[in-house]
Amino acid sequence: MKNVVWGFLLWISATLLFRFFGHMFLIPGNMMLLLITFILTIPLIALAAYPYYYLRKIPESKRLLSSVQIALPGMILDIFSVLYFNNLFTNLHSDSLPLFAAWLLWAYSLLLISGFSIKIRSN
Repeated sequence: MKNVVWGFLLWISATLLFRFFGHMFLIPGNMMLLLITFILTIPLIALAAYPYYYLRKIPESKRLLSSVQIALPGMILDIFSVLYFNNLFTNLHSDSLPLFAAWLLWAYSLLLISGFSIKIRSN
């Protein structure tokens, strides 16, 4: 249940970030800024996931399940964020919707990937 709560808190944080500041970094046509936004999402997701796994003492064998539990609340709620994009994100131009949707897919993919264990074998 704590994973679901963490996922909801991440969702509300990202939603508020885009609601109030999205117009500063989700600008159609500004490819350099969009690239930077997508690249900076990598460490942001890492900071949201790995310290959480560590502090909750989630073993590597349970991280994939935890990442799914964290991602699902936001993925479900973002259905409404996309459907009501123009009403919720009045600061963003309607041309930003595909960029917003792409960013959501990117962020949730990164979150889910964080649940996979990376095992390096030495011979």
